[in-house]
Amino acid sequence: MRLPEAFAPAVQIALLCREAGGRALLVGGAVRDLCMAETGGPQPRTPPDLDVEVHGIGHAVLRRLLARLGPVNLVGQAFSVYKLVLDGVLMDVSLPRRDSRAGPGHRGVHVEGDPSLGIREAARRRDLTINAIALDPLTGVLEDPFDGVGDLSRRLLKAVDPLTFGDDPLRALRVPQFAGRFGFTVHPDLNPLCRAMPLEELPAERVRGEVRKLLLRSPRPSVGLDVGARMGVWSRILPALPSSDWDRCTATVDRAAHLKDERYPEDEPRAEALLLAGLFAELSGPEVQDSLDRLAVYRQDGFPLRQAVLALVTQAARLPPDANDGALRLASRTARPVGGLHLWLSAAQAITGNPAFADLLARAVVLGVQDAPPPPLIRGRDLRARGMPASPEMGHLLEAARQRQLETGETDAEALLTWAIAATGSIGTPRPAQDDGSRG
Repeated sequence: MRLPEAFAPAVQIALLCREAGGRALLVGGAVRDLCMAETGGPQPRTPPDLDVEVHGIGHAVLRRLLARLGPVNLVGQAFSVYKLVLDGVLMDVSLPRRDSRAGPGHRGVHVEGDPSLGIREAARRRDLTINAIALDPLTGVLEDPFDGVGDLSRRLLKAVDPLTFGDDPLRALRVPQFAGRFGFTVHPDLNPLCRAMPLEELPAERVRGEVRKLLLRSPRPSVGLDVGARMGVWSRILPALPSSDWDRCTATVDRAAHLKDERYPEDEPRAEALLLAGLFAELSGPEVQDSLDRLAVYRQDGFPLRQAVLALVTQAARLPPDANDGALRLASRTARPVGGLHLWLSAAQAITGNPAFADLLARAVVLGVQDAPPPPLIRGRDLRARGMPASPEMGHLLEAARQRQLETGETDAEALLTWAIAATGSIGTPRPAQDDGSRG
């Protein structure tokens, strides 16, 4: 197999390891995605995150070798994952690992590095056969002891080893995640294995990570959602999700995914907000709050993700599809702090399935209010210049003027100021100009 240029850093590491008597293999998702691309699947993302497994040399030697390439960060003591960046590519380099169950939860797995473990036993610790393929970056030869390539061609998700699959309960979420992303079927043996997982042991952040991948990376998230529902996954981690109207729920999420690809291909926080709003569209405000707690959803890259999802479900979905220009301008003011009117109208379209919201969005773009409302025409300084002191009355007047500006689309500041003055009667006389000392 010929490697893309972005995989060149793995070749550098493999050459160093070979000189020291070891062998470095690419493992994990990058290899799986390369194999899928070979058969006409999607191209691997660039730059990829690369996982390299080094056989035949110990920790001390490996660390010295990697230090020749640049700064190295060590993660973990017993299993020692070395993190470094080469040519802009994030690399995780480790020894083959032995896993054993030592306690509850995702972190309750004891891991120990063993350079003599062997390729087959190293692959046995992985979750699914499609993720247990290794690639020698120097020769292009695949090491596939559990026929992961065959399962890729069969579009099948299958456990590497049913006896060790249950060591990590997070795998019960990875199965629906991969089913949604790739559209693969699930081997019957995986259903009871996933049902038996103690999902309550998982930290909310890890649960969210898998749900996030399912929603953001699936062309049709309903595929993975249906798989998880059949396994009883969602009833345990997101119990507020509707069971009686499940088809409506998944159809909403699929519409949100379509709009996400069209409107937010480079904006993951808004894309995630749109998809979570679709997933929680049938829930009440308190149920949305509880579900967001269970996924540890707060801010994402500075974006108020939690507040945006709650607003999309409880407010945006109630926008009328025949809203006039004034209503759009007013809504843009409410929407600005939590995603903007562009996102609100996208959510309304996903939740209701009404294409009229696409026309409303086009109208909002024409009005220039898709991201924010027009700036206020009148500010406090304008009223002070007319002799009105700062007071609660000034605040009420400014708010009334702002409402009128948005409702009517007024663009003449002087006309709006005249209206404001007339609305409250005389508010004083203009202040005299201050003596700036220019007169003799």
